[in-house]
Amino acid sequence: VWLRIGDLRVRDNPALHDAAMNCDEVSVCFTWCPWEEGVAGGPGAKNAKHDWSLQGTALQMLASEAMRGLDRTLREAYGNRLLILGGDPADRQVGRLGAADLLLGVLGARLACHAGAEGAVYWNRRTEPWEREREARVSAAAAAAGHQVHEHSAFLFREPEACPIFEAVGRGQHIFKAFWEGWHGGGPIRKLVEAPRACPAPSEAGPLWPQASPAGCVRTFAEGLRQGGGWWPYPGSPPPSRRFPGRSVTEEEVQSIVAQWEPLTEEGAHQALIRFQEEGALGRYRGSITRDAGPNKKESRLSPYYRLGLLSMIEVYHLVDRSQPQAQKWLRRSAWRDYAYWMFRYWEELMERPMRLGYLDLQWSSDQAKLEAWQRGRTGFPLVDAGMRELLETGYLQQNLRHTVGQFLVEVLMVSWVEGEAWFHATLADCDAAINAMMWQHQGLVGVSQWLTGVDCHPVRHAKKADPDGSYVRRFCPELARLPLKYLHAPWTAPAGVLAQAGVRLGDNYPERIIDDPDGEKQAFNQRMRRCRAQHSEHLGPGGADMIERPAGAAERLPAHMRSIYALTERSMKGGEQPRAGGDDSGRGGRWVARSEGKGGGGAHYEGKGSDKGRRGRYQTDSRGDEWQGGGGGHKADSSGDDMYSWGNMWHPSAVKARRTLAGAGRRWGRKAPPASDAS
Repeated sequence: VWLRIGDLRVRDNPALHDAAMNCDEVSVCFTWCPWEEGVAGGPGAKNAKHDWSLQGTALQMLASEAMRGLDRTLREAYGNRLLILGGDPADRQVGRLGAADLLLGVLGARLACHAGAEGAVYWNRRTEPWEREREARVSAAAAAAGHQVHEHSAFLFREPEACPIFEAVGRGQHIFKAFWEGWHGGGPIRKLVEAPRACPAPSEAGPLWPQASPAGCVRTFAEGLRQGGGWWPYPGSPPPSRRFPGRSVTEEEVQSIVAQWEPLTEEGAHQALIRFQEEGALGRYRGSITRDAGPNKKESRLSPYYRLGLLSMIEVYHLVDRSQPQAQKWLRRSAWRDYAYWMFRYWEELMERPMRLGYLDLQWSSDQAKLEAWQRGRTGFPLVDAGMRELLETGYLQQNLRHTVGQFLVEVLMVSWVEGEAWFHATLADCDAAINAMMWQHQGLVGVSQWLTGVDCHPVRHAKKADPDGSYVRRFCPELARLPLKYLHAPWTAPAGVLAQAGVRLGDNYPERIIDDPDGEKQAFNQRMRRCRAQHSEHLGPGGADMIERPAGAAERLPAHMRSIYALTERSMKGGEQPRAGGDDSGRGGRWVARSEGKGGGGAHYEGKGSDKGRRGRYQTDSRGDEWQGGGGGHKADSSGDDMYSWGNMWHPSAVKARRTLAGAGRRWGRKAPPASDAS
């Protein structure tokens, strides 16, 4: 059975279960071949400029510990063990070996010990373009050798190919709305698979792998991490660190990041889930996940366990009480992973190529010093610096803070979203190629959605919400810890005497601000965006809406005349009213802004205060006048039909019976209570 990062468990592992049920012996193999896993210019990443493999990343380091836990489980529960197959890409001979060579080598060695036996390779499918390419190579090699192949769905709620999303796009839906409609039409969510009762180990007769294998291309934990004096379980020597360029991964670096998430075992992941439920964190899933910060933040801190495969999202889906609105919202947010992988399945260059073609030639800053200051938490803006230091130290950053540091990089420093994505790829404990690419496309305002223009993450104004008592900045920027709260988030405003008393020396033990006027830089960024799209009118639709490239893989699922796909486009990007910059959210009032986008003409949106405890809301229709999106309170409704999909919309109690009249659109909008059913 072939395992990869995302498969490191025995419960709800369809490939492992199938192999254990149907084979007389099972070789449990993990492959590590980064040269075929997203390296620039390699399989599935031929046009990439960045390295999207996991070599030298925080996730690789966490996986080393997670594999040790899996190996222990296999030994104690089944008398089996984990084989780690791979090689050092610096070794030209070993570097040529890929997953197909290694897996078929092990299978061939075992079959040579059992005359007349049949072989098979089992795995859980993945969606990344490089993974699909090598799955095809493994399948072809197995077929050529006369072996069976068994593929399983295990990672997503619903596979991208099963969901009629492009059919909804072809009927005129914009992508986000089409996704939820098509995703619900993708069939039932699969049932939970129990841990196998037995997983028979290879017999002692004969070798476990080809004796002619190059030295070091097969490892076991008898000679690996923390056993027998070793600490690096992967074949080959430790690679260059992506978190600390200029040096190789060290034992201290691995132990430092692993310590943030221990125990990295299947049982440890389930205990984390239990704590999330019992400590009341699930009950906080009301309002906006993106906008709410500080005391109101929403987080489960389960994403690294999902990404490693220590915890199955399908198992969690079947375990939680889905009748609870908060659970529905949390699971709905979890389903965004399906959304990201659907995009990655069809837009294979999602990592670096803007989905909105009008921004292909957008010019970004090449100031390496600014990028490095952002990466290391040395921008001179304490909230941003604290966030980036937390990311480097722990591998984690809560959703709102990810947008805060992302908006600062893109809209204030004008550094490409791809650079931010690459750094998150290197440092996140939950590094996920598809989710990372989708969210940074959004952050760069070049993806499917531009809704982040309505999220004000000014590094000083937003600090009042994100860090109201200063404890977060004081933790991760200890050199500022003695500053009074009044000056903590803007130390340049403190009198010299206050700075001296706090031991703060700007430009010495804490950096000067990297820029003076974040709002002015954001306005300049918006102007640059508008100029770029204006120069590429061939990529604009009726009404000035951006158009998204039609993916080649969806040709048979879209109408022939649809050469590109309509994208909801923020008015400010078209050269209209600027996004709100400044002020706080304590006032009331608002206004209607009429607009016309694309075919269908009429539309309007209201900018002002919603009924959700004074939070600012943004209620709007799209170009066809058939969607109303909520900002502050998370309201969202759909006038195109009577049914509301519980996972496709954000619900809030204050909006259940609300009725609002859109003066600009001349429509009456209503809301129904969400169904208490599950996602299927």
